[in-house]
Amino acid sequence: MTRWFKFASLALLCAACQATAPAPSPLPSLSPSPPPPSPTPVPAVQLSSYRLLAGPNPSEWRLIGLVENRGAAVVSDIELQVMLRNANRQVIAEAPERVSISNLMPGESGPFFATFELDEDPTDAAVEVLQFNTTQGQRGALETEFQEFFLTGSGELGILGFVSNTDTENISLDSLVFLGLGSDGSEKSFARMLFGPENLEPGEKIPILVVAPENPGTVRWKLYHDSLIAEERTSASLEVLGEITLRVTAQGAPFVVGTVVNSGESAMAGAVLVAMYEQNRLIGLWEIETPRPLEPGEQLSFSAFGFPGINLRFDPQDLDAVRVETRVDSRLVSQMPEPVDLPIDISSFISVGSALFLRGTVRNPLDADVESTAVFAEVRTTDGDLVSAGWSTLGLLQAGYSADFVLDLPIPAGMDPTLTEYDLRAIALSAGQ
Repeated sequence: MTRWFKFASLALLCAACQATAPAPSPLPSLSPSPPPPSPTPVPAVQLSSYRLLAGPNPSEWRLIGLVENRGAAVVSDIELQVMLRNANRQVIAEAPERVSISNLMPGESGPFFATFELDEDPTDAAVEVLQFNTTQGQRGALETEFQEFFLTGSGELGILGFVSNTDTENISLDSLVFLGLGSDGSEKSFARMLFGPENLEPGEKIPILVVAPENPGTVRWKLYHDSLIAEERTSASLEVLGEITLRVTAQGAPFVVGTVVNSGESAMAGAVLVAMYEQNRLIGLWEIETPRPLEPGEQLSFSAFGFPGINLRFDPQDLDAVRVETRVDSRLVSQMPEPVDLPIDISSFISVGSALFLRGTVRNPLDADVESTAVFAEVRTTDGDLVSAGWSTLGLLQAGYSADFVLDLPIPAGMDPTLTEYDLRAIALSAGQ
């Protein structure tokens, strides 16, 4: 009885505990988890690759690289800061650079090049994108072909060839560059268009001269170009007047003499592209930029002399087999400052071999500065035939100041300089307008 009573009492006690125990507390409400932090925005322009190369001289170093437009808009005028570092990660040289292609479409890459003269060998480089602009534009379609490779007198590699507009629209061409890639795809060299067109119509094929710092050996040249769809060109206002003349110096070097005229009704600037062909083979190319805009009706005589590497491909005995072609790119000038004639003092006139050297001084007697100062010279026979022409640019000339100039003009073989006439003029533009 006693044991049963104990068990019964214990059972009743447990039952009482269960009856009086409080109800379980409700589960706490869960607040929603905070959203994950948004990822850091990806810069629109990023460094894609680069390679540090030793130059041909012991102290010369080059950096060749690519940046990529990873954004959704067209970017332009990309500015970089290029830095070289030593083994201790210290910056031993730096310089601002621009991407060689002015405009990059989304997904496109553009090359950049930097050259340094250093006392200490670098081990690494760093490139920082400083700034760029967003713009609009549509890429045009171009093709290039190389025709001939040669070395210039200064050791550069010259490449003659052609660029063709394969698009159905007119295009403007701001720049054209090549990367020389090795068998493993790495950058070994670069080349820029030195002479070539600014605009191309659909289907048009124009000669170009591309120059690399030296011969890189066997490479694959990869094209990068900044061509944009452009409005249809109006009829050219700058044009070559009459026929041009091919002449040869006493050393057998060819030069071309001609005159460009502004036949329009507005001031125009531009460039004349002069190409020499032997049969159908391009053997020489030169480009002449007008030193200032030409007014309506104004004429400018010029000489194209010093075609890179021309002596390797030109035989004076075959002069009749050579033909010359010209092409003019014109640019409208909205505001043309007033041209000003300045006085000239000639200090020396020397004929050496196949060249005339004219030295003198230009004076600005005005009370105001002038800009785009240039001395123009024409050399004619006593019959009035143009045999040579050229100019020397001096830039800004302050009020009351003078500037020295030197003119180096080619002359044909066998010409007697004493039987020629000279026309010299110094022309500037009013500054601050």
